[in-house]
Order: sequence, then structure tokens, then C-alpha cells
Amino acid sequence: MASSLTYEQIFEAALDKVKNRFLLSVILAKRVTQLRKGAEPLVDSKGLATHEEIVFKEIVEDKLKWRQTPVQANMDDMDQEYSAEDFSEVE
Repeated sequence: MASSLTYEQIFEAALDKVKNRFLLSVILAKRVTQLRKGAEPLVDSKGLATHEEIVFKEIVEDKLKWRQTPVQANMDDMDQEYSAEDFSEVE
């Protein structure tokens, strides 16, 4: 991958790989945290200005692996109905 890509181009390339904007945000946040704590980049980071760009390049070059796990909400844990008493007015 050429390092002359703009931030927007490298973001779009990473999004094409992940296919889910929210999952990309989670992957990005976790990996940036690892890099800030001293983890070594899995790609050549010369010419990349930010940790985010490094992570996007790692994704595009298939250096990171992730998996989606199904999560089912327990409907018993959720309030199904709301009434006026559930909300208080700020005075």
C-alpha cells in the first residue's frame, strides 16, 4: 500500500475490509490503545503520521484478525414500557 494515500482513502480501504463502521471503531480504539502502550506496529509505519493510520494500514494489509461474536440481548433486562413517572423534569 502506498503511503501517499490520504487519511480518507486509507480509512475507506480499511472500512472496505471490515464492512462495519462500528466494528471498525472498536478495532481502531483497541489497537490504538495497544500501540500507545508500546506495542510494535505490524506494518512499516514510515510516512504514517498517527496511530490511527497505522491501524488502518494493518487492517488493509490483513495483519489484524478479528471475529464478530453473536450477542443476544436478554429481554428480561430491558424495560419494555415507559411512563411519565420514568422521566423527571429538570428544574
